[in-house]
Amino acid sequence: MSPVPGSARPARVLVPLACLAALATALVVFAVLPRTPPATAAHSGDAALAADLRRLLPDDTAVGVSVALTEDGRTREAGLGTRDGAAPVGPDTVFESASMQKLLTATLLADMVESGEVGLSATLGELWPATDFADEAVAGITLEQLATHTSGLPSIPLGSDPGLYAALPEYALGGDAYAWLDDPVATAARITGVSPGEEYGYSNLGYALLGRSLARVAGQDYADLLTERVLDPLGMEHTIVSPSGAPDGAALPYRAPSQPVAVWSNPGYAPVGTGTWTTASDLTAFLAASMGEATALTELTHAPRVEVDDYRAYDGHVGLGWMLWRVDGVEIAWHNGLNSGTRSFVAHTGDGRSVVVLANSTRVPVEQVGFALLGLEVPEFAEDGAVAPLPILVSLVLAVGTPAAVLLRLSWRPRGSRPGRGLDRLGIVSSLLVGTALWLAALRIGEWGVLPVGVCAVGAGLLAAAMVVAAGRWGRAPWARGGRAWARGLLFAVVVVPAGALLGVEVTVFAQLP
Repeated sequence: MSPVPGSARPARVLVPLACLAALATALVVFAVLPRTPPATAAHSGDAALAADLRRLLPDDTAVGVSVALTEDGRTREAGLGTRDGAAPVGPDTVFESASMQKLLTATLLADMVESGEVGLSATLGELWPATDFADEAVAGITLEQLATHTSGLPSIPLGSDPGLYAALPEYALGGDAYAWLDDPVATAARITGVSPGEEYGYSNLGYALLGRSLARVAGQDYADLLTERVLDPLGMEHTIVSPSGAPDGAALPYRAPSQPVAVWSNPGYAPVGTGTWTTASDLTAFLAASMGEATALTELTHAPRVEVDDYRAYDGHVGLGWMLWRVDGVEIAWHNGLNSGTRSFVAHTGDGRSVVVLANSTRVPVEQVGFALLGLEVPEFAEDGAVAPLPILVSLVLAVGTPAAVLLRLSWRPRGSRPGRGLDRLGIVSSLLVGTALWLAALRIGEWGVLPVGVCAVGAGLLAAAMVVAAGRWGRAPWARGGRAWARGLLFAVVVVPAGALLGVEVTVFAQLP
């Protein structure tokens, strides 16, 4: 006699199978999940500088960090941590330059202005005569306004670049958001309602247009032009534009320890700092040229051109790319950068000191570290590395709570219920799909620099157990419970479509990881 649905005999088989699947899956996932050792576990270079860096880094923030400090004509370099969770950071480890790249683009502008190839007053309309700009104000934006962030252009042009709607979900999950963005000139041509020259407003789009415009004037690719005019003359041989991904031996990007993210890449946005790589040594050479004896180039780049209201406490101005401050009586020129998994900071003072800080984790407070190494305290950049309770709670709910809820939903059935009254097949499919999508989301956005990755392994085990239970219930479950199949199907679609879309983005992002 075959067992009736809901009898104890199938349960006696399913329970050990589910437990075995949970244990095996949890162990496998725990073994393969990325885990980064503490950055303090490895160091290279100057021991005293490495000790200072170790003291300045908040706990659980860093994967790898490279610094260079120049004082009294002497440069010291040091590295902490790893470039990829295993290989230590060395003196020639390349990091993403991120928005620090804007300084190189601004230097390229100054070089071309000084040589007479283009003027600061040249407009987009003049440089792109075949482009039909929807707003004459955009066509009238000058190169100087692009370089000083006074173009009025948004940093994120929502509504003008359709690729942004696909880019934002990938950005949230640590994917290559910039790969979706359109050519910056085409994007600018669609923008309306700007007011150039009125006030400072940081714009990535503006610097992308600046680099593209300079390349057009020279009749060269941006990467080749930058190498010829800026990088080669300064001996910056490790600084490159690499649109095809991370170069060999690079410090791979992490949102936080144990949470790798994709490298950003888009040739049109290389002048902004996507797909661009450099070293602390190369940037030290750049800073030496920037703070040495005044030249026509440095007079162009370091002249204070626009006052920045938010930084009046520091007599804040912007030059061509450079932020120009006075901190505790010390004149300082600086710039920082932030990509999805990298932070960068460079600065030099009026008395001949300079600092470079490169980190392949966005949790590292590079500005705070850099200013501190120069003996300066800037409260605006104070970070303690602490993670708020809410993100930790969300991580736990997505990683463990959701799989546990799915397992309970698939396992539970009211005592004494008739066959066909439990969960139907549509419910089984939707539960597993939602649970899997949210668990994968936990992998991408969870606070794994603070929480042990074993938490995610437990969630994976619970999902595996849920799949075993689902397989056991599948044969006895109807496709749709109740008499209104159309309503049940509609509810199924409402749940499954967004979960499936999320799962699709997650698969894309995982495929992009280095």
